[in-house]
Amino acid sequence: MENRIAKNRTSPKNENDYIKAYQKLNSKSNIPDNLDVAAVIAKDGTRGHGLLPEAINRGHDKEYHRVKNFIADSELKKSFKK
Repeated sequence: MENRIAKNRTSPKNENDYIKAYQKLNSKSNIPDNLDVAAVIAKDGTRGHGLLPEAINRGHDKEYHRVKNFIADSELKKSFKK
């Protein structure tokens, strides 16, 4: 997991599956720290999920922000089956 510069994107229809997979791979995502698991697109075009402050995630802006603990959707999909 790494920090990346990314922006909000529309959540996929199976967002709950992605969030569960993210939480399985990043146990620190459940700590109450005012960070949401957010669906984002990194500057290089990679779709994934990461931690964003609640205000930014729920504000639905299209600006780039620093996303903590970015995990690509391709990695998250692998853990759906487990």
